[in-house]
Amino acid sequence: MKIHPLPLPERNKSCSFLCCLFCRLGLSNPLVVMQHCYHQLVLFGDSITQFSFNPETKGFGAALANAYARKRDVMNRGFSGYNTRWALPVWRQIMPTVKYQRETPAKIELATIFLGANDAALSFSPQHIPLEEYKSNLRDMISMVQSPDSPYFNADMRLIVITPPPLNESQWRENCDGPLNRNYETTKAYAEAARQVAKEKGVVVADLWTRIVQLADGHLDTYLADGLHLSAAGNQAAFALLMETIATHFNEIHPDNLDMAISGWRELNSDNYEAAVQFPLLKN
Repeated sequence: MKIHPLPLPERNKSCSFLCCLFCRLGLSNPLVVMQHCYHQLVLFGDSITQFSFNPETKGFGAALANAYARKRDVMNRGFSGYNTRWALPVWRQIMPTVKYQRETPAKIELATIFLGANDAALSFSPQHIPLEEYKSNLRDMISMVQSPDSPYFNADMRLIVITPPPLNESQWRENCDGPLNRNYETTKAYAEAARQVAKEKGVVVADLWTRIVQLADGHLDTYLADGLHLSAAGNQAAFALLMETIATHFNEIHPDNLDMAISGWRELNSDNYEAAVQFPLLKN
């Protein structure tokens, strides 16, 4: 598959004029919220990722952000309800082009791809994606980063494919809108497909399906809030699995092995502190 970068949106062309105007007037660029002073970890997926910053369910994304505080930025790019067909063009917009990578010091050091729970919806659901297309879409997302011919090629970006968790039919029957639109066995097939694609593409997999099935020991309702989304226990299991996966495969970016970007306050010299609070990525 030949991959082309997205064309520059029309609104960005007008934004360039505004940026020049503000610069000539000596005003700050209104389009830049803040500098990227940390390298990044990107969590990409569906509602399970979107909800991963929810403190009420001890979201695994929030736990990751806490673990990496002052060391890396953990970015939530979850899109509730999305399947891989809809997520593919979103992934293309999120991934930095080779040109952009050369222009900015902040890098995406790790990205997770956590999709399949919606693809696995039954065939009558508008969210359903056939199994082979699901596998093809995952391959395309991975190839955008892995292929040297891709405008999004990134040799330094680490990838983790997370399998969808199990589906608890008894819970989901009470929480879904309308007739039961997912089942355990179909979701299991999509989890296996995610494992297969990750192995085929040489990508690390975090097998959340197997982890939760083993922990639940027949009591999936402990780990699933509504039969589909993670409960607090499910989020804690996902966080533990991700930390183990990073420690095993990417130990150099495990938070225990990273220094804070700038000094702690006890290390600051009150007479000469400015050098100590200079972010390495922002040094000229």
